Amino acid sequence: MPLALDVSDLELRFGGLTALSGVSLQVQQGHIASLIGPNGAGKTSLVNCVTGYYRPTSGRISCYGTDVTGSSPHKAVAAGMARTYQNIELFKGMSVLDNLLLGRHRHLRSGLISGGLYYGRARREELAARAAVEHLIDFLEIAHVRRTPVGLLPYGLQKRVELGRALAVEPRLLLLDEPMAGMNLEEKQDMARFILETREERGVTVLLIEHDMGVVMDISDHVVALEFGRVIGAGTAEQVAQDPRVIAAYLGGQRAEGDGETGASLVGAPQGAPS
Repeated sequence: MPLALDVSDLELRFGGLTALSGVSLQVQQGHIASLIGPNGAGKTSLVNCVTGYYRPTSGRISCYGTDVTGSSPHKAVAAGMARTYQNIELFKGMSVLDNLLLGRHRHLRSGLISGGLYYGRARREELAARAAVEHLIDFLEIAHVRRTPVGLLPYGLQKRVELGRALAVEPRLLLLDEPMAGMNLEEKQDMARFILETREERGVTVLLIEHDMGVVMDISDHVVALEFGRVIGAGTAEQVAQDPRVIAAYLGGQRAEGDGETGASLVGAPQGAPS
């Protein structure tokens, strides 16, 4: 099975600070992979390197066989990537519909004149973009707020719109940076369902940064744990949850009463475990 993402020996430095050191990971096509770790572990820095926001000091990144090491964000998108952000980055004064249409921008090829006249190719592209966005609105169950300015929506719905804007790009690899942060249980369940359906119905590979170990255990095919910019564990969710190094990173090395040498399992750990 081809690799959707291949990161090899990645290093990122900011002056004297090493944010990532020797990080290697692979994401198989069609998988949901999760990236976990305490605060400051380097998770978002890694995603920023993959998507072109940071230029790594050394190492190699490829997306579906295309070398994107040090590329700009628009080249990462051209390689098949889209992402959401830890802090919502929507246009708050624009409607849900218009925010989603912005995600279709990379598919527009018509020029200024045809676009201004709404003729020929420009008209066909506009109709195709609107049809794609309407499908996303139905998929994400947000038809009732399609004309509402995003800034007036509850936080959970804003997160859903941001997922929709990323999907409007039609990515092959979707990178989600804490898509469930700040959500209640029902909102998390909805988001987890949308992520699973994105993989199943659209064939999109997902790399997810997430704090909630319950979610990670439920939906992940593969999990990579980081601490201080290094990989400390990788494998299935069950394997990583029982790894002593990962347990120590999350729980400070403390053992639950009656546990063996591996310490307390991460399964059932507080949802607010450090990220």
